[in-house]
Amino acid sequence: MNVILLTIFVGLILVGLAISFFFYTRSSAQGSSPERDSLLPLEDEEVVEHRPKC
Repeated sequence: MNVILLTIFVGLILVGLAISFFFYTRSSAQGSSPERDSLLPLEDEEVVEHRPKC
């Protein structure tokens, strides 16, 4: 019986942590979404000009 109570207790702690981390990441995102972030470039591209040797 003690094992079942311990399992329920640990399970409730894990659920509470998951919910709190979810709300923490949603509140710290501030206008960010996966769709928007995936469309942003990772870094600025540098233009390299190739000049033929004369």
